[in-house]
Amino acid sequence: MQKISKVIILCIDAIEYDLVEKWDLKNLKQKEYGKTILPLSFGQEPATEIIWPCFITGKEPEEMGYSSLNIYSKSLKTIVPLISPVIKKLFINNKTNNRTQKIQGRLSLLYLSILLLKKVGLIYKPTKEDIKADTIFDNNKIKSVHLHIPVLDKDAFPEYRKDIIKVISEKLHHPIIEIKQKNEFTQRAKEVYDYIKKNNWQLFMQYFFVLDGIQHIFYKNHKKIAQFYLMFDEFIKKVSENIDDETLILIVSDHGVKRGIHTPYGFYSLNKKLGLNNPKLIDFREKIEEILVKA
Repeated sequence: MQKISKVIILCIDAIEYDLVEKWDLKNLKQKEYGKTILPLSFGQEPATEIIWPCFITGKEPEEMGYSSLNIYSKSLKTIVPLISPVIKKLFINNKTNNRTQKIQGRLSLLYLSILLLKKVGLIYKPTKEDIKADTIFDNNKIKSVHLHIPVLDKDAFPEYRKDIIKVISEKLHHPIIEIKQKNEFTQRAKEVYDYIKKNNWQLFMQYFFVLDGIQHIFYKNHKKIAQFYLMFDEFIKKVSENIDDETLILIVSDHGVKRGIHTPYGFYSLNKKLGLNNPKLIDFREKIEEILVKA
């Protein structure tokens, strides 16, 4: 295998494999790409606050200490059905034959249920201290930098994330959120470009939330979603043009999105062929450490 001295991991929330294929986004595909197997129990939703800690630790949720409903380790399906009739009666009118409106109603129901569960203390956002396992960034044999990683970094999510439910329920105009999403992309892309020029790291990891938000808000507008996928495709092209031959680029997602709903598989892409085939998301840590420690 060709020598690899650096690894760039671009964590792009919610890349949908089928859309990358449909639009033939060659820069996002790179030389090797496919779906990943997520660390989920049967029926469990692929929650961001579970998946990314699993990725950086290489552990299943239970091995990290995510054994309590309070930090999303069990499916919300066990509680949401109990409170959804109340929320539906209070907030949502689902008496419609329009498929788009039905999806919108289900999304509103899910988000409102989560908000209520948070309010009464049954669930809360996990913090770095809740991860009861070491991460790839704790490996002192690797010089690493991480920016905006969910749970690990407090600034992972842009402030507009909390407004998505307002957009879905038509209480906030789409253009306002779209501008904020483009600003997030521009700012975080610039950070990547800046770090490419530096030589004080072996592993650089950066997180983007924007695709997740866009696909929840514009799930019925594929043209709009495609604009953002193309934006990321061009971004990867520019990153690739500014690295040397010894740098591995790993693009990875925590799930996909179809019709505004998370899909139970992730996406990965590499600029060098490693011969992976539907890899488990939790196996990437060991693979990356193996590459960089040898370097």
